[in-house]
Amino acid sequence: MEPYVGIAVFELASESSEHSNFFREDFFLVYAGSDEEAHRKVEARAHEQEYEGLWLRHIVDVAPALYGHVDRDCDLYSRHFAAMEDYERFEMNLGGKDPLESSK
Repeated sequence: MEPYVGIAVFELASESSEHSNFFREDFFLVYAGSDEEAHRKVEARAHEQEYEGLWLRHIVDVAPALYGHVDRDCDLYSRHFAAMEDYERFEMNLGGKDPLESSK
């Protein structure tokens, strides 16, 4: 069994008329003997998180942990993107919009 990292995006219904629905990105760690088993496990764990007002939108990725271990300090996952501006637009820690902030 090898460690895999899975990324899932959920949509959360806003209870306020001031805010539209917003999204949550979760990272999962599962142990599996194959890519297919890992994907099934991540999908099952993601569905376990669902409740009224929170639903799974996408399994973004499932990939083996970068170094095949997670029992000590290590890099877990790496992904690439084409435009820093797009990343900054949605990442609140880089100046992106806070989905809970009033839109006034």
